[in-house]
Amino acid sequence: MLRQYLKWTAINSFSTSVSSVISTNSMLSSITSEGPSYSSIITANYIGKDIIGQLGGLMYAWKTGKTADTQPLKYITKGVCVLQASFYIENLAPLVTNKLFVLPFLGFSSTLKNISFISIGAVNANNLQKLATQCASTSNIGECYSKAASINTLSSTLGMICGIGIIYFIPSYTVRTTVILPIMSVISIYSLRKSTNIANLHRN
Repeated sequence: MLRQYLKWTAINSFSTSVSSVISTNSMLSSITSEGPSYSSIITANYIGKDIIGQLGGLMYAWKTGKTADTQPLKYITKGVCVLQASFYIENLAPLVTNKLFVLPFLGFSSTLKNISFISIGAVNANNLQKLATQCASTSNIGECYSKAASINTLSSTLGMICGIGIIYFIPSYTVRTTVILPIMSVISIYSLRKSTNIANLHRN
């Protein structure tokens, strides 16, 4: 059971990393500016959107945290769908012509991303705890977490390499947003739901 769970979380890590690289490339393209304050504009926008995102994520966690225990599949599905929405928003950033609107635009995307990380992280913590108690060969939650972190880190690295290849060989924002991202979104949603179903299969 643990092996199947790790397989599906690894698939999710890979597809999410591909989407992340593609959307980050679009986001950075949207906040470039000419002139001596080039680096300051980049930094202010990049850090600013994270500040907005973290505040939004905290508000969400405070209101909905208990759902991760009572409805894990529903909670993680919402989380991964919100994450995919944030990727799409970042890919639309180059279309924002007025730089004054870029920060709130990306801030909204970052808020969605933080909300998704909180949702997915909470359910995955529950999943690992359940797997640690259900697996006869592995009763240590630390061991389960270590295996999951190692496999997901490797999958994420491979996903980032793949993402860099995509933005190099497919420079079109339109093609990446309408073809590549939908494929990665479907893979991410399916794999996270699959891994959560495995972890909760024999929870009673």
